[in-house]
Amino acid sequence: MKEHLDYAERVRTQRRTLVVTVLFSLAYLGYLSTLWYHQVLRGDQYRLEADNNILRTQEMAAYRGNILDRNGQVLVRNRLSFNVVLSREQLRSLDRVVSFLSGVLELPAETLRARVEAARQRPLHEPVIIEEDVTMSQAVAIEARRLEWPELSIVPTSRRAYPEGRLAAHAVGYVGEISRTEMDSGLFHTDLRGGDIVGKTGIERVYEDALQGFKGYKRVLVNSRGRIVEDVGVDRQPVHGSDVVLTLDVELQRTLEEAMAGHVGAAIFLDPWSGEVLAMTSMPAFEPNLFARRFPPEEWKALISDPLKPLQNRASLSRYSPGSTFKIVVAAAALEEGVIAPGTTIFCGGSGVFYGHRFRCHKAAGHGAVNMEEAIIYSCNVYFYTVGKNLGIDRIAAYSQRMGLGVKTGIDLLSEDPGLVPTPEWKQQTRGQPWYAGETISVYIGQGPLSVTPLQMARLAATLANGGREVTPHLAYQGREAEAREAERHRRETGFSEPTKATLRRAMSNVVNRGTGHRARIAGFQVAAKTGTAQFSSRSAGIDADELPYEIRDHAWLVGYAPAQEPRIAFSVLIEHGGHGGTTAAPVARKVLERFFKVEPPPPRPQPAQRAAAAPVEDPGAPAP
Repeated sequence: MKEHLDYAERVRTQRRTLVVTVLFSLAYLGYLSTLWYHQVLRGDQYRLEADNNILRTQEMAAYRGNILDRNGQVLVRNRLSFNVVLSREQLRSLDRVVSFLSGVLELPAETLRARVEAARQRPLHEPVIIEEDVTMSQAVAIEARRLEWPELSIVPTSRRAYPEGRLAAHAVGYVGEISRTEMDSGLFHTDLRGGDIVGKTGIERVYEDALQGFKGYKRVLVNSRGRIVEDVGVDRQPVHGSDVVLTLDVELQRTLEEAMAGHVGAAIFLDPWSGEVLAMTSMPAFEPNLFARRFPPEEWKALISDPLKPLQNRASLSRYSPGSTFKIVVAAAALEEGVIAPGTTIFCGGSGVFYGHRFRCHKAAGHGAVNMEEAIIYSCNVYFYTVGKNLGIDRIAAYSQRMGLGVKTGIDLLSEDPGLVPTPEWKQQTRGQPWYAGETISVYIGQGPLSVTPLQMARLAATLANGGREVTPHLAYQGREAEAREAERHRRETGFSEPTKATLRRAMSNVVNRGTGHRARIAGFQVAAKTGTAQFSSRSAGIDADELPYEIRDHAWLVGYAPAQEPRIAFSVLIEHGGHGGTTAAPVARKVLERFFKVEPPPPRPQPAQRAAAAPVEDPGAPAP
């Protein structure tokens, strides 16, 4: 019995030993398998993760290209700037950091805390920009205490600078941080991320690809405090942006903006043969340097709520009735279609009956019998009512579009308003109503639903100047060679006959010589132009502009070119609520033309008391009534 019990005990012991041995063997095999998996199969990954504990990838900034005028003068450049950056991986106490920075940067603690909290959704290793463009003294105060605050660092960077301030602001544009929508749009470089700076408007936006460049990347070795101790290597060198050269002339631009000071409106001066924009302004302008830094919400609200809308580029995005400047289009169409001859006279008695209604001329006593040239010189409404009635809305619309109205000019800006040339088809489609013959009356003299942009009128002036060739206005030379060749293949010719060209040239020259545009005269050069007064309110009819409240005064136009025989510059000037074009728009054009032709301005006219003694005869240059 005892032997039987001993045998059973040995068997149990052997079984237990075997189980333990198997379990230990399995555990050992599991340990070896795990070790082999981590060291062999995942070895490269863990080595990389280990390296990343001391290695960091650091961006190498690509500087945006400069923007220069046609003579090489800098309009936009980069300047050195310092940002305060927080490393959240090394952050020990947000309260202590915020308290320290609040004193140095003179910012509310709540503002600083909010900037850190706003970055919670981003990866932990991405640094947070606490404040941009700090002063040198603030940067030194923080950098001097790096041992005490290892989570903080001063990062030098470049920032956009506009040394000319508001000069050509709408043409140049401004920059800002790229938005999520812009990153998802596919219109920008794929390696851009939140916080990167991109062009938002103007040349800064249109030529973004050329100006932006490509950032580089390098690997650096950092110590436990996050300080760089060694550059390990460069993965990709940065490619800096290219400079963009504009067609603008800074000095001509400055003259234009000085001439437009105090006015609201727009003006464009361009080469009538190439379409190069020599000067372009929209007034009032904005300060682009505001956008080169973190924009306080209160400043942004003040800007967008300004009733004068300084962000609106009136040159290309605002549409106006062209007023009497449109009479040039009507005259060209009538002459080309043979509706009237240059010498045909029409009697103006101050009014006329058309389609059963009486329509008045701006001169109550009438202009008497006038031919085409005289009708343009003195801007006779009755003459153009009569001519327009014989011409018809369809032919007027066709010639308007052939001369560049109602369509975009193609200028290298982000957006552009096409204006409107009304037709019976347009009214039926948009309003569901037929076109009535009486509606055409207002179009004959540039009123009614007809609307244009100042840029379109500048191109119209260029078309008149070069004899009928359509040009594409442009602000930059970037890539223009290929575009110019392509445009030449598709260029539209208005096909003016020589008699039509000669008639329009003589008439527009005499508008300045002895008509409504005499204030645009300059010594030694013949200016060809047409004034326009676009009615803004029915309350302004028959009332002098000076007697009306500003907000309901008519808009003032001047469209033309110079010299009349061999044009070198074409222009349009629009003054909102400026009254008569010959009164407010013509002096603006004269100042710019004097600068362009380098003509010394005439001395100031004598005061009334002096004039009575020195020049008792009537001023021969007085505008026509």
